[in-house]
Amino acid sequence: MNQVPVVYYVFDILYCDGYDLRPVPLLERKTLLRQILRTDEIIRYSDHEIEKGKELYELALEKQLEGILGKQIHSSYPEGRTTAWLKFKLVRELDAVVGGWTDPRGTRQYFGALLLGLYDGKKLEFICGAGSGFSGAFQKRLASQLKALQTEKCPFATRPVNREKAYWVKPQLVARVKYGGWTDGRHLRQPTFLGLQEDHDPKDCTFEKETKSMTASVVNKKAKPPEPRRRKTVETPAPKVRTAATPAASPTVLKTDAEIANELDHGSQPELLVEVDGASLRLTNLNKVYFPGDGYTKRNLLAYYNYISPLLLPFLKDRPLVLRRYPNGIEGQAFFQKDSGKDAPEWIKTVAIESESKSKPIRYFVANNRASLLYLTNLGCIDHNPWSARSDDLEHPDYIFFDLDPTEGTPFAAVAKLGKLLASKLQEIGMKVFLKTSGATGLHIFIPVERLYTYEQARQFVQTIASLTAQHHPGLITSDRTVRNRPKGSIYIDAHQNSSGQSLASVYSVRAFPHAPVSTPITFDELSAKIAPETWNLSSIRRRIDKLGDLWADFWKNKQRLEPAVRRLEGTLKRG
Repeated sequence: MNQVPVVYYVFDILYCDGYDLRPVPLLERKTLLRQILRTDEIIRYSDHEIEKGKELYELALEKQLEGILGKQIHSSYPEGRTTAWLKFKLVRELDAVVGGWTDPRGTRQYFGALLLGLYDGKKLEFICGAGSGFSGAFQKRLASQLKALQTEKCPFATRPVNREKAYWVKPQLVARVKYGGWTDGRHLRQPTFLGLQEDHDPKDCTFEKETKSMTASVVNKKAKPPEPRRRKTVETPAPKVRTAATPAASPTVLKTDAEIANELDHGSQPELLVEVDGASLRLTNLNKVYFPGDGYTKRNLLAYYNYISPLLLPFLKDRPLVLRRYPNGIEGQAFFQKDSGKDAPEWIKTVAIESESKSKPIRYFVANNRASLLYLTNLGCIDHNPWSARSDDLEHPDYIFFDLDPTEGTPFAAVAKLGKLLASKLQEIGMKVFLKTSGATGLHIFIPVERLYTYEQARQFVQTIASLTAQHHPGLITSDRTVRNRPKGSIYIDAHQNSSGQSLASVYSVRAFPHAPVSTPITFDELSAKIAPETWNLSSIRRRIDKLGDLWADFWKNKQRLEPAVRRLEGTLKRG
């Protein structure tokens, strides 16, 4: 039998001679590991570099590695994910010559992809079709430039094969693209358009110049900022936190999940000091009543989010959050907060995003772990409202949603009826949909999608489905955005919520209304006049989850493309 050579790298030690070493600082654990590990050709010690992250990153570039991992030397080894360990992926970018474009697909306008190439000597060789990274407004401007340069002759030495019809241009434009790597056939993997390099000579875009890019990831730091101007993201440094090995500030500090859950569910202390994910949290005013009509307290709210965090966090991860804070409960004064401010702890992640005025970036909170979720809830955030795009690509959401907003006085039976009509139409054209109550008076229909579409395309898709439904059911849907002008008994489908910077209460989020309703996943069969928004709340939601499990557990396994659905929709319209 053939043997496969294996090398086993040991990078940490969590248990030794009856001692749990997880609370011990990382550097001390690795020192012990090096002392006791017997290495040979098969078993090896995974070494590290201290304070040489930049040098290590450059070496990773040279060796064509995926990236490097940064760890805090004083960090403990907590269960689950931690902000004390960060992955730094390599960035690959290059300049390429625009040789043409393809017909658009689905809801996209103007063009589908740019056809790009590099010069090999005097021949322009095709390297990729870049179909993502364009905003609607810029795509329109670029389409005009392309048509002005259009020619009948293909500029590439070998005519590329495309599914859509191709059009050719004189090779006078240079595009900046980021990409995932090179194929053996000298084509780019996962190219994304960043912008035009108007001051660059196309003749300088050569394979010879990019040879190092095929064996390493070279970033041109002098590149002109792309057009259109994209929001820039800046992540906070690795958190500086007290580890579990450091003596606690108070003898009442709670560290284990069981201790924290028990005290939040059954305790009475007005204040707690806890350690979660390696971060120290002081939870305050726990006995303050947040829902006066029902008696639910801030403690009850924190206990729920502590319990629901494994199901909720996948929908908050890496997304900017718009905070709405209720420091005195639902009957007190509430206020919105976008910028994290100067008082945010060092360990919580934030992301800086250019503001509309472009005076200075707004630093949004991001809740990537349970510690962050509890911290924001402790600030008085009853519900949690994420963007539909992640911080590494703010221009392309990874889900589209229908927000059904009934006019005041409209019975939920009408909302359920419309929800069923929309969900049925979406399923008819092949879309996998996920339903949830809004937690207020409405309903949300979510569609997970691949990160290929702009907000404009998302809005167009929602608006198209809504308009077709309205034609067949007059009076049920209103298109008037002004609340006071909406007819009684009608429902507004807010397609504009699918916009950059807009947020929506996440699944499993508590809402700031009487009875503490929860935005709850429901099945298609449950969508009927029998359910009411307050059916599932802080008191009942746990029993439901224990009985049915997480109805949205496979949400991220169902990322879809819109083009097949649009084609099916066009087919049904033609037959109709």
